[in-house]
Order: sequence, then structure tokens, then C-alpha cells
Amino acid sequence: MREFFYEESALTQNVKSAKIKFYTFKTISIISFVLMVLWIFIVFYGYQFSENILIDLIIILVPFMIFLLSGIFLGKFKNKFYVDYDYTLVSNSLRFSKVIKNIKRKFIIKFDVSDIEKIGEYGCGLYSKYESMPGITKLILTSNATPDYGKDFYYIVANVDGDKKLLVLECSQTYIVNIMKFANKTILDEEYVKKLSSKK
Repeated sequence: MREFFYEESALTQNVKSAKIKFYTFKTISIISFVLMVLWIFIVFYGYQFSENILIDLIIILVPFMIFLLSGIFLGKFKNKFYVDYDYTLVSNSLRFSKVIKNIKRKFIIKFDVSDIEKIGEYGCGLYSKYESMPGITKLILTSNATPDYGKDFYYIVANVDGDKKLLVLECSQTYIVNIMKFANKTILDEEYVKKLSSKK
């Protein structure tokens, strides 16, 4: 039997703004690490130690930790910008990844179509109930505030390794239709089904 493959991507719409934010935080992160190294040189070659070791340690370690933690945090934080998302459907398996700056691909989550509890349009009544459900993990798999042309925001609720996940996607209706080729029709949000019926 031939394997079915279908993939869509949610690309960052405002690339210019995303690049500015990405490189701004990257630059500040690098500066933080440079300041950390300079502080080490200052301590070794210019710091005058007092008779109080505790005060000396505080004076030395506090700036060092500030520069170090700032560099690490900002270095990771920059990866929240200039991010695209790939949604891959291979027969009855769904795989989601993010691509940082069109270079670094990072796997997010994978599950089978049979693990899906509900699927429908983002923002409907049932989505709101899932969103407020205790213990559910929400994953926003798009960088955009509004869907691109030919796409819309959809949600998928899936039970993955004992945890309930709420995923928000920016994809075309075709992607949802392809998922439904391998799924039980009962997982479709009734509100979404009514909306589709009204369009016919």
C-alpha cells in the first residue's frame, strides 16, 4: 500500500519585523557574554579584595550571573521570532515542527490520527471549553495573528502519551480534509460541520 504524504507550512508574514527582533535579541545576548568575559578579566587583574570574603563573592558573582543568565535567556528568547511551522501528515500520523530563521528545524510533537479527540475551527464554543480545561497543554503552532490567504485557524485536541494537548494551526481546509481521510468523522466539531453544511 502506497504511503500518503501531505505537508503545509505556516510562514511568518511580517518577515522584516521578525528579523529585526531576532537579530536584536541575538546581539544583546552576544553583548551579555562579552561583558561576562570582560568582567572575569577585571576580577582577575583589577579587583581589590577586601577582608570580607562574603562581600567580595557577592560583588564578583552577582554581575557574572547577571551577564551569564542574560546571555542564555536572550539567546533562547530570540528563537521565538522569525519562526515558521511545518505540519506533516504521513498516512495516519501527524508531525509538527518549527523552523527557526529558515535554517534550524526543531521537532515539536508527533501523534497518530487515532489520538485526536476533536478537531474544528479556532475560536468556536467548544474550543473555548477545551482552552479553559485544567491540565490541558496549549501549543500555538503559528507566528501570525491573522491567517494567510487561503488558510484559517483550526484547533486539534489530541491525547498524547497520557497528556491532553490543544494545538492551534494555521492551515487550509484541505489539510483538515486530508486528516479526516484517516479519522473517525465523530471527531469533527459539530459547530464546524454546521458551518461547512451552510456553505454547500
